[in-house]
Amino acid sequence: MIQRRPAPGRMVKTDCSDSFSDVSGMRIITDVAETPDYNRDVETLLAGANAIQRLVAERDALSSRVDILERELTLLRERTTLVHNSYRTLTTEFVTQFQLLDSAVGSLFPEPSESTEASTAEQHAEAAAPASHDHAA
Repeated sequence: MIQRRPAPGRMVKTDCSDSFSDVSGMRIITDVAETPDYNRDVETLLAGANAIQRLVAERDALSSRVDILERELTLLRERTTLVHNSYRTLTTEFVTQFQLLDSAVGSLFPEPSESTEASTAEQHAEAAAPASHDHAA
């Protein structure tokens, strides 16, 4: 194997194993077989990457749901405003119709004057008096 002299600080593969040396010849990374925690580290990294992917997917799904709910809320506000305005218009029409009806009834049956009310009240009192004497006997 032909080796070229690397630039200072650069890592070079010294042989067919998985160990590397820097220019000074110090061994930096050892064989995979020499690191028993390597598999555990890889599994931890993979689990972390999977967890990040799940979180991103969940975030995207929640963001989509928020968009849908905001559109529904906007539609509900519009419908509520429409119903409110419709009831307000209907109430105004009822009040107007009741005022017209009251005016028409007032025109057909005028309210009695005070003297008429007093004589009507006396007539009712006289009519009630003999009836109460009849019940007492």
